[in-house]
Amino acid sequence: MNELLNDKISILNKAMEETIESMQNDTKSSAGDKFETGREMMQIELNNLKSQMAQLKQSQSDLSKVNSSMVYNKVGFGSLVKTNLGIYFFSIAQGKIKLNNNNYFSISLASPIGQALKDKKAGDTINFNGRSILIEDIQ
Repeated sequence: MNELLNDKISILNKAMEETIESMQNDTKSSAGDKFETGREMMQIELNNLKSQMAQLKQSQSDLSKVNSSMVYNKVGFGSLVKTNLGIYFFSIAQGKIKLNNNNYFSISLASPIGQALKDKKAGDTINFNGRSILIEDIQ
């Protein structure tokens, strides 16, 4: 998962560098308003990229707090939970991840399903959005 975050950070860094370069290379034309609008749009894009970068850095920080040697007996941060509907990794919200031909869902405990499953144990069943979810195993 760290590799996935690093890849996203690399892509964002490149996009930020390109945006900054475009801003520096943009020359003022005779249509001054058009120049100012273009620079403002590039600044907005740069601000959006910086915001995304901050979120990715926070996700990296959160992921580093997962204790892989901990044995989980209930759903909590860092637990890998196998259910009848799929396998969930409760850490950072990254969505569906395919690993070794298996699908995993990396989700936050703050998500609605995270809150519904939090502190539940293997063998527990919950109803979520009209579906019955059986916790088969927790690692």
